[in-house]
Amino acid sequence: MIAVVDINDVALRLWCENECLHSPGYAFYDGDQYHFGTSAMATRRRTPKSVNTRYWSQLNTQPLSSALGPARHAGDLVHSHLTQLHTLAGQPTELVMCTPGSMTRDQHSLLLGIAEHLPFDVRGLIHRTALLAGASALTRGCHIELQLHQTLVTAFELQDNGIQALDSQALAGHGLLAIQDRLASTIAELFVVQTRFDPLRSADTEQTLYDALPSLLTDLTVQSEAHITINDYSVRVTGDDLAAMGQAFAAQLDPLLRSDWPALLDDSLLPLPGFELPRAVYTISGDAMASVISERVVSYLQTPDELTLRRHVAPVAHSYASGPVVEPTSGPRSDDGDRGGDLATPIGTSRPTHLLQGMHARPLHHGVALSGDTRLHLDGHGVTLTGTIDADLRINNSAAQLGQTLVSGDTVTDGAGLRAQLIIVEN
Repeated sequence: MIAVVDINDVALRLWCENECLHSPGYAFYDGDQYHFGTSAMATRRRTPKSVNTRYWSQLNTQPLSSALGPARHAGDLVHSHLTQLHTLAGQPTELVMCTPGSMTRDQHSLLLGIAEHLPFDVRGLIHRTALLAGASALTRGCHIELQLHQTLVTAFELQDNGIQALDSQALAGHGLLAIQDRLASTIAELFVVQTRFDPLRSADTEQTLYDALPSLLTDLTVQSEAHITINDYSVRVTGDDLAAMGQAFAAQLDPLLRSDWPALLDDSLLPLPGFELPRAVYTISGDAMASVISERVVSYLQTPDELTLRRHVAPVAHSYASGPVVEPTSGPRSDDGDRGGDLATPIGTSRPTHLLQGMHARPLHHGVALSGDTRLHLDGHGVTLTGTIDADLRINNSAAQLGQTLVSGDTVTDGAGLRAQLIIVEN
């Protein structure tokens, strides 16, 4: 049984058979035992001195700057985290590991040394940018990877009929945690202005505010405003209230990207209001990794003696990315630098990119909630209806069907007053 682990500390994932475990890189010591992932994340604002969020990014054997239980160093915490994931996944016997471009040679060596003391064999070590880029159908680009404490930009391009991960640059101090801090500060100011209540004055209400951020950002992708309620105080938040932070982040990030090269974004950045880059932008979910590896698992496997970081991978049969019409991935290069041929299925021009509601166009790349539990889901194959379909939801005045594929120009209505149209927004 071969499992796949994606070592991105924002959303550390392990796939085994048909199950996916999510366990972001937070470690909490309660005085008796360690807790990892979402349970540790849920107490970070309440017990900041008992939570470590740097053990993956600072993987080494140096003594921890702040003691956290019996762990001597970050390597001990990584060992414990992998042990827990392995147990929860049903103890797979073999793992393929996908690692970020920020992980150094020494860190890879330490990671493999840790794995030698765990009850599984590492059968592959792959650069996660090469793997995701190979699944995007792009011939070149800059992969933007959000981590807890920084944002990493890794260039890639087609070389020798495969995608090669190139150099990486980090935007230090601009990771998920910093983004959350800025969002929380802005929303806390809205609370003070609108209700005279400051949620940052108490650790419990501060944690509640941070816990509410993901759903708030998702709501703002489908509606012009959303509400957060804490201790019976409710505040109205609009996308415009938060857009300045996203715009500033994009302005700092864009200079790290190569001129005229498209951007390939991890989908963890998608709900951020105001985040737009002045170039072609494609998005891809980290969940694509399991599908990609399952297609080519035999070609990725290595023996323990030949185990090295694979920075070059062959493109897969079709694109898992969302965005504008995809560049071809192979074929002869013409004199002006374009390539002919196509190893991947291009995204067609009839495929919508946004849902237009009134004067607001909501991007589809992170999924859009409709009536009840119904969602518009966009992946490498198109836009479909998922979840539970309400009886009054209609597409082009006909009853909506689960799994139905939608194209640009389709209208979406329901009995609660939803009136929207699927459109294409061009870069």
